[in-house]
Parts: sequence; C-alpha cells; structure tokens
Amino acid sequence: MATALSAPVSTATVRVFNIPPSAVAKELLAFFNSAVVAAGEAYACEIAAARRGWLSRGNGSVQFDSTATATLAAELVSSGRLPRFLGSLLSVSPAPSDLLPRAPDLSLRVADARLLVGNRVAEREFEAADSWDSVRVEVIPGKRRIDLYLNHDSKMYKLEVFFEDIRNCYQCSFDGAGAILLQVSCSPCYCDASVFPLYIIY
Repeated sequence: MATALSAPVSTATVRVFNIPPSAVAKELLAFFNSAVVAAGEAYACEIAAARRGWLSRGNGSVQFDSTATATLAAELVSSGRLPRFLGSLLSVSPAPSDLLPRAPDLSLRVADARLLVGNRVAEREFEAADSWDSVRVEVIPGKRRIDLYLNHDSKMYKLEVFFEDIRNCYQCSFDGAGAILLQVSCSPCYCDASVFPLYIIY
C-alpha cells in the first residue's frame, strides 16, 4: 500500500518513491497535477535517472504551488486515494527544500504589483527615481529574502532583497492603493542615499 511519512510537510515539495523505470518527469508532473487539481497544481518535477539508458532510478521530487497542495498530495498517498502511476503505487515523504526557490504559500506572492524606487527627501515625502509595472513579488522566508521579477528594456530581471538589508518595513497606501514601504540598506547606482525606499504597490 502507498505510504507517506508522518512528518509534516514544511515546503511545497515532496520526495516521490517507487517511480517506474520508464517514467519521465513530464508524465509524473501531469499525474500529480490532475490529482491535486481541486486544491492547486504541480509546479515543477524531477526524476533521478541512471546514466545507463537514462531510465528512472525510482525516486524523484515534485514541487507544488503551495505547502497546502503538497500536504494534500501526501494525504492522498497515505490514505490510499492516489491512483496508480503507470501501474505503480507511489510513496512520498516531505522534502527539506524546494526544487526551485519560490514563496511556499500563495499569500506570500503578488502577481501584478507596481515597484517604485527612490529617495526619502522629507519625513513624509518620497521622490521616485524609477518605477516598473507588472512586477511579480515573492517572499521566501526559507531563503530570508524577497524576490522581485520585472521587465526593463525588453529584458526580465530579478531583484533580490535580503531580510538583513531591510532597515524598516511599513504598511501604507500610495495613490489609494495598498502598499509596502521598505527602507533598504543598499541602493542601485542611480540612488544617492545609502538607505533608500522601495514601494511595492499591490
């Protein structure tokens, strides 16, 4: 019978065992995606392969869109409600880390934010140096950082803001929209101050 370890799922990734030798990652990802469709989706997958013939070594990992979805997948396995995968009963256990660095919960992600970077010129006055729309924001507690994905000059960039570099953090509003003000202790070359504000508007 398929089993799952009793340890709680603390990441969005589970280790998967008893994978058939002929299986490929695309098939395993689609299988788990259909199994958890009511709660979320499978986000990434890898299968350990032997060099000889590149067949599955029987184990791999699947990352879901949240820890809640990963927990559901583990519960489906432990309760015997997960269908067979290519004729095999899979078993899972919690993974200590995710395959890809990502916010482990949907509440820690913003898909379409606006980012303003600039200087504080007075107590309640902010002077913007640059801004970007359609910014994706992910807070990753395990890595102690905030990832911001933005487009600039037709190229995609990722800005990493580490928790240790944040001097102050305030919840506020900007032009009537909810916002977070971060005072960061490092600055891009176009900012004069050594501590500058980042406005994340969501």
